[in-house]
Amino acid sequence: MNIKSLLLGSAAALAVVSGAQAADAVVAAEPEPMEYVKVCDAFGTGYFYIPGTETCLKVGGRVRFDVQAADSYSVKSQEGYNTRTRGEIYMDSASDTEYGALKTQFIGRFDFDGTYNDGQHTTTKLIAANISLAGFQVGLADSVYSSFTNYAGDIINDDVISYGGFEVNQINYTYDSGAGFKAVVAVEADDTLNGAGRVVNGKDYVPNFVAGAGYTMGSFGVTVVGGYDERAEEGAVKARLDGNFGAVSAFVMGAWNSGGVNAYAPGDQYVGWGDWAAWAGVGYKAADNLAANLQVAGTDNDTFAAAANLKWNPVSGLLIMPEVTYTKWDNKVVDNDQWNGMLRFERTF
Repeated sequence: MNIKSLLLGSAAALAVVSGAQAADAVVAAEPEPMEYVKVCDAFGTGYFYIPGTETCLKVGGRVRFDVQAADSYSVKSQEGYNTRTRGEIYMDSASDTEYGALKTQFIGRFDFDGTYNDGQHTTTKLIAANISLAGFQVGLADSVYSSFTNYAGDIINDDVISYGGFEVNQINYTYDSGAGFKAVVAVEADDTLNGAGRVVNGKDYVPNFVAGAGYTMGSFGVTVVGGYDERAEEGAVKARLDGNFGAVSAFVMGAWNSGGVNAYAPGDQYVGWGDWAAWAGVGYKAADNLAANLQVAGTDNDTFAAAANLKWNPVSGLLIMPEVTYTKWDNKVVDNDQWNGMLRFERTF
């Protein structure tokens, strides 16, 4: 073998070895960046950033089971017990804008009435669906006439004598000074279904109107709100005073009605308020997981309602609440009374 053959053979061998090493080499791909869900605490507890966006989302809800022996809203209802199971889903969103926080609220409700037990009496209801920005709110929410005064007491059956409406489409604006003073104005839809199943809006395109103001200083707060029902051409004014004294909280609320039954003076199941209605309640927090509440209410048309309950949280997120109510009617429509006892189990998440 000459020198030339030896050199060519060596070069070929080196090429084979080099090729084998190149084939065996593994090139690791760059790992995809992992996108963790980030907590968004700018808008309160429970919010997190929707991945890839600057929008914060909060998801929650509750599951509830009620069993009661009668109905505190109507007479002669003590014909055995009835049950109801409820599920609710809450979804809130929020994001920063140059005009302040842009927020949405959604609450969906599902009820199963155990009175029927046929698997077909599950009802669905949209409780809230609204958009808020820079103090303005549009969409479905409880009537400002009820929500601005913070409803009534911490009682299940707090509206046997009703203090106002609830779900209604509306446009409202709330001014908050940040120093205890708040004011609100709202226009609320007055559309309803007539006998033919068509939506009507009274006699014209005019909605209902609500306005209110409130001030909180230390342990005390006062709120005044008024509503005008353009269909009935009547309205009502309501005022509430709140106080907190350590473990004890209390409120008194009174309303004056311009006349008849209207959206802002609904009365009870049988008759209207008359000229006035009043509510008062007291709550006592005995421990971090135990509280008690009492509420009474009455009207010019001699309807009286009372309720008392205990709220026990054996573990975080679970509420067990027994409640007893008594209602007395004394008017031209009905002269009778009714006791009601109920027990609620509720898991909030």
